Amino acid sequence: MQQHKNHVIFDEINYDRNKLINFVNDFKDCVVKHSDWQKTLNGGTQSYEVPDGYNAIDTTQKEGKFPSEYPEVQELMSKFKIEIKKEHVIINHYDVGFWLRPHTDHACKCSIMFPILPDDGDAPLTFHDVSPSVFKIATDYIDYKNNIDYKMHYNMNHPTMFTTQVPHSVDEVKKERIYLKFMVFDYTFNQLIEMHEKGELIDNTK
Repeated sequence: MQQHKNHVIFDEINYDRNKLINFVNDFKDCVVKHSDWQKTLNGGTQSYEVPDGYNAIDTTQKEGKFPSEYPEVQELMSKFKIEIKKEHVIINHYDVGFWLRPHTDHACKCSIMFPILPDDGDAPLTFHDVSPSVFKIATDYIDYKNNIDYKMHYNMNHPTMFTTQVPHSVDEVKKERIYLKFMVFDYTFNQLIEMHEKGELIDNTK
């Protein structure tokens, strides 16, 4: 594991990006607004507001199956010893021109990302230089847009995990962007690192 201030790269896990590319290509016509994906998950209810251009690939439109029910995704879920619920697995799709303003997430504490497209991962993730004393969940930090701590470019061979409870943003997307994401609600970033150190997080036997 390569550990950084607000993110880690699980370099002990290699994933087959071409396999994921072939997988998402079967669902090219299933891109929906993230708000509509929330409604699919929550019986017609939207749980929080999302900006235009922030989408999801709704695999249920084909066979009624969630992403976590396909072997290409199950293979990657099995690499982690923690429970990852089906509603916490999403295939993100960002439109060209989309950018995500500085914010912290809601109940999600960490995201584990598997970049699929484009080949270079496109726009980096920016962590903003904000005093921890003003950290709050589900908060907009647009006033700190130009206060940059560091930028993170995704690794295209190994999954990256980052804390979503530190203000972060996504630079403007230049190419169609598709990522597989596992959302972690039950453990903090530091707790997951501790679990990794104890051998309680990664299962590379599968």
